[in-house]
Amino acid sequence: MARQLEAINQSMLISLARSQKAFVEARLEVERLSETIALSKDLKYISPQLCNESMLRILEIQQKVERISLISPYGVIYCSSDPKAIGIYVGDREYFSEAFASDKVVWSNFILSRITGKVITQSAKAIRSGDHVDFVLAVALNTSYLHQMVLGQFDLPLTYAMLMDADGKILSGGPLSESKSPLSDVTAKRLAELGTGLIMPGTYGAGSEVFGVTTLTGTSDRIAFAVSTEKIQDAATKEMIKQLVLVGLVAVGIVSIMLFLLEWLVLRGLRQMVHVAERVAAGDWTSRVKQKLLLSDLALVGRSVNMMLDSLEESVHSDALTGLANRRALDKFLQDSLSRLKRHGAGFTVVMIDIDEFKLFNDHYGHATGDDVLQLIGPTIRKFARRADEIAARYGGEEFTLILAETDSEKLEQHLEGLRKAIEEIGIPHLYSARQVCTVSIGYATAYPGDSPLMAISRADGCMYLAKRKGRNRVEGVPVEQEDLEIFANFMTVPA
Repeated sequence: MARQLEAINQSMLISLARSQKAFVEARLEVERLSETIALSKDLKYISPQLCNESMLRILEIQQKVERISLISPYGVIYCSSDPKAIGIYVGDREYFSEAFASDKVVWSNFILSRITGKVITQSAKAIRSGDHVDFVLAVALNTSYLHQMVLGQFDLPLTYAMLMDADGKILSGGPLSESKSPLSDVTAKRLAELGTGLIMPGTYGAGSEVFGVTTLTGTSDRIAFAVSTEKIQDAATKEMIKQLVLVGLVAVGIVSIMLFLLEWLVLRGLRQMVHVAERVAAGDWTSRVKQKLLLSDLALVGRSVNMMLDSLEESVHSDALTGLANRRALDKFLQDSLSRLKRHGAGFTVVMIDIDEFKLFNDHYGHATGDDVLQLIGPTIRKFARRADEIAARYGGEEFTLILAETDSEKLEQHLEGLRKAIEEIGIPHLYSARQVCTVSIGYATAYPGDSPLMAISRADGCMYLAKRKGRNRVEGVPVEQEDLEIFANFMTVPA
């Protein structure tokens, strides 16, 4: 029991640390978003309707954010992604006054929203013209997302999950099952006193639970959780019985199988699975159990291992920053599409998309803000690959690729012009862009049966550079024959 309790304590401390880290990362992401929005020089002149629309577009692709608002210097919400917020007075909020006294993003503790009645934590940044404050930009962290994110850090079954203030008052949460009684005042007081730490079973009204608490960085509030040692013991006992039964069945199976099969067949299958595990650990995700295994149990394990690796490999095909398909997935998809074109005549179009003047953007605003831009543009591009036989991918750096099933030039032009406008209308400030916002140049070209992947990409890439040569922020596409590819050589030196 002592060892089990020590394991529970260790697991709780690790999970609390993970929750703290996840909270800090979410806040940093919201702060970067606030700094990016605040860079726009148009905010001080923007109409309420256009402001509402812009805030709503940004909110649609930011799952960590619950609401974005602009507050007038008099404390009244001028515009917001939530129409119910407009006109609400928040000038008496502490975060509002703190924003006036700081050039950085400031945060509130968890407070009760006057708009939704839910508990939120609010960031605020003053937007200034010299010494004058034009607006205060307020971005609320999505507490529902935060709740799910924090719960996901725990490996043990939880019985309590709570958000508390510094005095031990529960702001939200409580027992996670109807059979559990509300948190006792004694336990709540002790959790508030601890700030960060554990309450052992049988102390401070904890009963059979282990309680853990940590103070959230940048606030005086705490998150607290509990696990039942009785439930863990019961689960461990059931698991032990299951394992004993499983071991017994395997032992009986081994005795039976050895009557019919030679030992080397068993060992050969096991060695192959060990080899696959070693190759995967070394980074070779293509390694699979290929040898036919005569033992049914080993064959089942081999199939399970292959299914697990297929699932893991699929996750490897996603770009971590944008969530789009990565270069590896794009190469395979393009090769498969060319094969279908040669065999069945299923035509498709390759589209290359490049963010205009992105090097100048990174040099001026910083690479962290550049990453935020990629995260904003990526989901917009994904919306324009709607069919199962289409893909949206990050080609590399600030370049993206679409593989579309459409081959009609007129329809493609309309479709991609919609994409160009959608990205421009996001309104990401860009000092060195002709439009003063981030734009893209788009090139498209239909694939031909004799194309290699490089030829298909190069043709679309040539059209994209043609778009840049003609002034950027435009769509170019021509049905170029394979032998005419050299005409694009003059465009390939145009800077992004």
